[in-house]
Amino acid sequence: MSTTFGTAPAQELAPAAWTSGVLATAKRAWVAYMSWRIERAAIDQLSAMSDRQLKDIGLTRSEIEAAARGFTGPSRWSPQATTPTR
Repeated sequence: MSTTFGTAPAQELAPAAWTSGVLATAKRAWVAYMSWRIERAAIDQLSAMSDRQLKDIGLTRSEIEAAARGFTGPSRWSPQATTPTR
């Protein structure tokens, strides 16, 4: 009985690396698609609101897309936007 130690030939490793690369790319594409769908749903819901409802939550129509994408910068109407920092 003889035991040989060593590394596997590159040809045996290539399919596994190729498969994991394809799966990683597919996962990134799926996550990007789902993120886009969630953003679109938020934009659609905010767009369906009246101007008064948007004002109540501190948004204008022009800020809907930024809000849906998670931008948390100061609004032009917020007190922080006009108050200088010290």
